Amino acid sequence: FLLLFLLGLNLILPRIPAAPRLSIPRRSAGTDTASSFPCHVWGFYPGDVTVTWLRDGRVLTNATRSAPQRNPDGTFNLTLTYTFTPTMSDSGSIFSCHVSHAALAQPLREEWGRCA
Repeated sequence: FLLLFLLGLNLILPRIPAAPRLSIPRRSAGTDTASSFPCHVWGFYPGDVTVTWLRDGRVLTNATRSAPQRNPDGTFNLTLTYTFTPTMSDSGSIFSCHVSHAALAQPLREEWGRCA
Protein backbone atom coordinates (compact mmCIF):
# COMPACT_ATOMS: atom_id res chain seq x y z
CA PHE A 1 0.00 0.00 0.00
CA LEU A 2 2.83 2.41 0.85
CA LEU A 3 4.43 1.81 -2.55
CA LEU A 4 1.16 2.54 -4.34
CA PHE A 5 0.77 5.71 -2.27
CA LEU A 6 4.29 6.87 -3.16
CA LEU A 7 3.75 6.06 -6.83
CA GLY A 8 0.53 8.06 -6.71
CA LEU A 9 2.38 11.03 -5.22
CA ASN A 10 4.90 10.83 -8.03
CA LEU A 11 2.06 11.25 -10.52
CA ILE A 12 0.58 14.22 -8.63
CA LEU A 13 3.68 16.20 -7.71
CA PRO A 14 5.00 18.51 -10.42
CA ARG A 15 8.30 17.50 -11.93
CA ILE A 16 11.23 19.86 -12.15
CA PRO A 17 11.66 21.23 -15.69
CA ALA A 18 14.75 19.95 -17.46
CA ALA A 19 16.41 21.95 -20.23
CA PRO A 20 17.00 20.19 -23.55
CA ARG A 21 20.40 19.54 -25.03
CA LEU A 22 21.05 19.24 -28.74
CA SER A 23 23.60 17.76 -31.08
CA ILE A 24 24.08 17.59 -34.82
CA PRO A 25 26.35 14.80 -36.07
CA ARG A 26 29.08 16.28 -38.26
CA ARG A 27 29.05 15.03 -41.81
CA SER A 28 29.80 16.44 -45.21
CA ALA A 29 27.19 17.17 -47.84
CA GLY A 30 28.14 16.34 -51.40
CA THR A 31 26.73 18.32 -54.30
CA ASP A 32 23.90 16.58 -56.17
CA THR A 33 23.66 13.81 -53.55
CA ALA A 34 20.69 13.53 -51.16
CA SER A 35 21.83 14.17 -47.60
CA SER A 36 20.01 13.93 -44.26
CA PHE A 37 20.87 16.17 -41.32
CA PRO A 38 19.48 15.07 -37.95
CA CYS A 39 19.16 17.46 -35.02
CA HIS A 40 19.01 15.33 -31.86
CA VAL A 41 17.28 16.95 -28.87
CA TRP A 42 17.26 15.10 -25.55
CA GLY A 43 16.87 15.29 -21.80
CA PHE A 44 13.98 17.77 -21.71
CA TYR A 45 10.90 17.97 -19.50
CA PRO A 46 8.09 18.77 -19.96
CA GLY A 47 7.63 17.26 -23.41
CA ASP A 48 6.53 20.44 -25.20
CA VAL A 49 9.46 21.64 -27.30
CA THR A 50 9.87 23.59 -30.53
CA VAL A 51 12.64 22.42 -32.84
CA THR A 52 13.33 24.02 -36.22
CA TRP A 53 15.93 23.80 -38.96
CA LEU A 54 16.93 27.11 -40.53
CA ARG A 55 18.82 27.93 -43.70
CA ASP A 56 20.43 31.37 -43.67
CA GLY A 57 17.99 32.38 -40.91
CA ARG A 58 14.84 31.16 -42.71
CA VAL A 59 12.74 28.33 -41.28
CA LEU A 60 12.78 25.12 -43.32
CA THR A 61 9.27 23.70 -43.23
CA ASN A 62 9.91 20.31 -44.83
CA ALA A 63 11.89 18.71 -41.99
CA THR A 64 10.67 15.42 -40.49
CA ARG A 65 10.12 15.27 -36.73
CA SER A 66 10.14 12.02 -34.79
CA ALA A 67 7.57 11.43 -32.06
CA PRO A 68 8.93 12.39 -28.62
CA GLN A 69 10.21 9.33 -26.75
CA ARG A 70 10.06 9.18 -22.95
CA ASN A 71 13.32 8.21 -21.24
CA PRO A 72 13.45 6.09 -18.05
CA ASP A 73 14.12 9.25 -15.99
CA GLY A 74 10.91 10.88 -17.29
CA THR A 75 12.61 13.27 -19.71
CA PHE A 76 12.04 13.19 -23.46
CA ASN A 77 14.06 13.07 -26.66
CA LEU A 78 13.31 13.52 -30.35
CA THR A 79 15.04 14.09 -33.67
CA LEU A 80 14.24 16.63 -36.38
CA THR A 81 15.74 15.58 -39.72
CA TYR A 82 16.16 17.80 -42.77
CA THR A 83 16.84 15.98 -46.04
CA PHE A 84 17.78 17.71 -49.27
CA THR A 85 20.08 17.51 -52.27
CA PRO A 86 22.64 20.33 -52.21
CA THR A 87 23.43 22.05 -55.49
CA MET A 88 26.10 24.59 -56.38
CA SER A 89 23.62 27.37 -55.53
CA ASP A 90 23.63 26.14 -51.91
CA SER A 91 27.34 26.88 -51.58
CA GLY A 92 27.91 29.14 -48.58
CA SER A 93 24.47 28.56 -47.02
CA ILE A 94 24.44 28.24 -43.23
CA PHE A 95 22.14 25.60 -41.71
CA SER A 96 21.27 25.66 -38.02
CA CYS A 97 18.99 23.86 -35.58
CA HIS A 98 17.06 25.95 -33.03
CA VAL A 99 15.38 24.62 -29.88
CA SER A 100 12.90 26.52 -27.68
CA HIS A 101 11.65 25.10 -24.37
CA ALA A 102 10.11 26.38 -21.14
CA ALA A 103 13.24 25.44 -19.15
CA LEU A 104 15.50 27.59 -21.35
CA ALA A 105 16.11 31.29 -20.72
CA GLN A 106 17.08 31.61 -24.40
CA PRO A 107 16.68 29.20 -27.32
CA LEU A 108 19.53 26.83 -28.13
CA ARG A 109 21.17 27.10 -31.52
CA GLU A 110 23.76 24.93 -33.18
CA GLU A 111 25.07 25.46 -36.69
CA TRP A 112 25.63 22.52 -38.96
CA GLY A 113 27.85 24.71 -41.07
CA ARG A 114 28.13 25.83 -44.63
CA CYS A 115 27.50 23.80 -47.73
CA ALA A 116 30.73 23.41 -49.64
